Amino acid sequence: EVKRLSRLVSSLLDISRMESGNRKFEKTAFDICEMARIILLSFEAKIDSKKLDVEFDAPEEKLIVYSDKDAINQVLYNICDNAVKFSRDGGKYRIRIIEREKKVFVSVYNEGEGIKAEDVPHVFERFYKGDKSRGLDKTGTGLGLYIAKSIIDAHNEEIWVKSKYGEYCEFVFTLKKASDGQVKKAFAKPAENGAD
Repeated sequence: EVKRLSRLVSSLLDISRMESGNRKFEKTAFDICEMARIILLSFEAKIDSKKLDVEFDAPEEKLIVYSDKDAINQVLYNICDNAVKFSRDGGKYRIRIIEREKKVFVSVYNEGEGIKAEDVPHVFERFYKGDKSRGLDKTGTGLGLYIAKSIIDAHNEEIWVKSKYGEYCEFVFTLKKASDGQVKKAFAKPAENGAD
């Protein structure tokens, strides 16, 4: 309970900083595929305990996006964590990252309880938790998806959910693909000291 309250306070402070404009987003070019792989590996123990059927679907080995790396990590981690938490044992768990018209689409899919049709319009609201998730999620604060949407909104991007109750749930968000100039700037090697 202490840990849950600590997370609640931290989340409320985060929301307060965003709403007051004090949380500044520092955009840079980074590989969203690499970030997703690292996050996926961090859930290895939980995934193994549920015997999930994991798919990592990224046609490109790397996709460079232009966003605030820490903030997007927070969004993707939260969505992946929820997907593991609400997966049924042995269910499919998939992360898909594709590019379409200079946008990168990141989707996290899981088979499990899903979300009731009447709950879908409310999942991104502050403190909202569906009836079923109240029993399954003992650690959540009901703020993770609200923060995720606030971060994606601040990037002028979109986030949405598709679900069939009792079958599956899929969260999708978009990111801006980095331009060639942004990629070069982010991945340029610093000049060596003492070079002729």
